[in-house]
Amino acid sequence: MSLAIESPTATASEQPASDTGVLGTFGIRGDLFAAQLVNFLLVLIVLWRFVYKPILAILDKREAAIAKSMKDVEDISARMKAAEAERSAMLASVLKESQAIIEGAMKETDARKNEMLEAAKREVERVIAKGKEQLVAEREASLTALRKDVVDIAVRAAAKIVTEGLTEKKSQSLAEEVVRKMT
Repeated sequence: MSLAIESPTATASEQPASDTGVLGTFGIRGDLFAAQLVNFLLVLIVLWRFVYKPILAILDKREAAIAKSMKDVEDISARMKAAEAERSAMLASVLKESQAIIEGAMKETDARKNEMLEAAKREVERVIAKGKEQLVAEREASLTALRKDVVDIAVRAAAKIVTEGLTEKKSQSLAEEVVRKMT
């Protein structure tokens, strides 16, 4: 058996006819290239059909789910903002109402206090007027009693004078006695 070694410097006549041309220059065989191209296209079609399309479908579902989640988040955020605005409005309304109630209570308290002060002033004035009337009445009663006593004393003195006769000395002592009785 003899082994024949092919030399790299083989002539063009020794190479197959299909390797001639541009492809042959690069060392590409046309029949092998065509078979590899068909195999590549088959693998590409199988991968496209059974791998790429399901992956795209899964990615589309995920994208839709993420978009729905984002929309839900936006809706929830909008509802939270609306609820916060409503809470703020209610809080402001309650604050205004409580302020109005407090102001009303303060006005009512001031009015009641003024009313009570006026009533107390009227009562004090009434007591003072009644006291003055009592003082005037007591003074009048005292003056009336004093006049009556003076008249009684004068009548008795006059009766004594008439019955005893009056001298200057007796008249002096009678006047002193009248003054003593009056004080």
